[in-house]
Amino acid sequence: MSEEKTGYMPERVFLILGIVFGLLFVVIVPPFQAPDETNHFYRSYQISEGRFLAERRGGDVGGMLPESLIKTAKTLSKDIPGHPENKQEVSEIVEAFNIPIDEGRRAFLNFHYTVLYSPVPFIPQAAAIYAGRRLGGTVLWLVYAGRLANLFVWLALMYLSIRMVPAYKWLFVFLALMPLSLFQGASLSADALTNAVSFLFIAAVLRAASDKENLKMNLLFIFLLSLPLTMSKHAYFPLLLCFFLIPRSFFPSKRSYIIAFCVLFIVNLSVNLWWSSKVGYLVVAHNNGLDVSPQRQWRFLIEHPLRYAGTFIRTIERQCRFGWFTVVGKMGWLDTNMPEIFQRSYVWVLALVAAFAAPGPLNIGIRKKVIIFISIFFCVFLFSTSEYLIWTPVGNTFIDGLQPRYVIPLLPLLFILLGNNILVKFLGKGRFRELVMGAYLLFSLMLALFVIIVRYYVQID
Repeated sequence: MSEEKTGYMPERVFLILGIVFGLLFVVIVPPFQAPDETNHFYRSYQISEGRFLAERRGGDVGGMLPESLIKTAKTLSKDIPGHPENKQEVSEIVEAFNIPIDEGRRAFLNFHYTVLYSPVPFIPQAAAIYAGRRLGGTVLWLVYAGRLANLFVWLALMYLSIRMVPAYKWLFVFLALMPLSLFQGASLSADALTNAVSFLFIAAVLRAASDKENLKMNLLFIFLLSLPLTMSKHAYFPLLLCFFLIPRSFFPSKRSYIIAFCVLFIVNLSVNLWWSSKVGYLVVAHNNGLDVSPQRQWRFLIEHPLRYAGTFIRTIERQCRFGWFTVVGKMGWLDTNMPEIFQRSYVWVLALVAAFAAPGPLNIGIRKKVIIFISIFFCVFLFSTSEYLIWTPVGNTFIDGLQPRYVIPLLPLLFILLGNNILVKFLGKGRFRELVMGAYLLFSLMLALFVIIVRYYVQID
């Protein structure tokens, strides 16, 4: 029996748990306690005013925004990020709802972490903030409006990806409902749309790879998704290589196959180069106080490519040994951690769900697994190199700034590599298996909620 015909549809489980716990995360996670959420809020507000390009003033980049934005952020955040001993007072949140926007009083706010992003991953938040401003909402109302808009767009895109993918549906559910994934989806972060579009793009490619009859419609959908994917974060540009998962035999000729990919590649490359040319002057070093210089680091990389290759390999090896499992539940400003034993168990569960998943109409053989591996490798290489340039001291032997959440858009492909047709025969199917998986997901999200409440609201002596 295929995944699509079992008793509890995976997409239904996702939608129920995603809505319930997503809304709880929106409300319970204090404002500005997702990674860089303050900067994402400033950038969203700037875009809501129709200003898509930031400004540079010396070493600062950002824009002229209402002073009340930074006042609200400072009132609530205080010394909470990075200090688990500090808690959020509910009364402070309630009082902050009264801080008006006051459009007339403005100051230059520095939010260099997010100025290089195109407007694309901020569309849901910016639209909600624009509507909230028109309705006369206060600053904090705009924060929660942006979170809600981000959540529901994230839910819709993730739901569509689960509906669309012809196999590995439960894998997509488990990845989408990882505590960190849902935490991001319920925040103001641009990562929410980036992750969801990536999942949907991968699902669309896998559907096209198994559905010859509707090739034209599938290709059109892939093309439409490719631009928001690559414009959300340039590092995921290599995901376009997944196009080659579609069998060449589906096309009228080899020539049409190559032309279709070239059009996809060239259009995305042109648009991304155009945006990069617009924001190049905004590139600044992020790791203040250290010997960080994107320009000098780039020259070092060009002059010593082998040394950088060694740095890249050492960094990835160290991350794989000590850090990547925390992609499951390292929330907040990297200071709200679920129990390590749970995070490791979740990774093993993901591996089992992928290994024992029925491939359905998909045939992921050696050739396609090589394509998937190459796509993942170049994505990791690009976002690692980006962090090397803007976060890492010149010539350093390890790359600073890498965070496990950067691999979330790649996880469907990574775990699909573990698929094994032989193992599928040894797994029982049916409603009981789905009940067990649903119960595990419910437990993991309840545990995440408990960890968040303890981290932000419970004083431990």
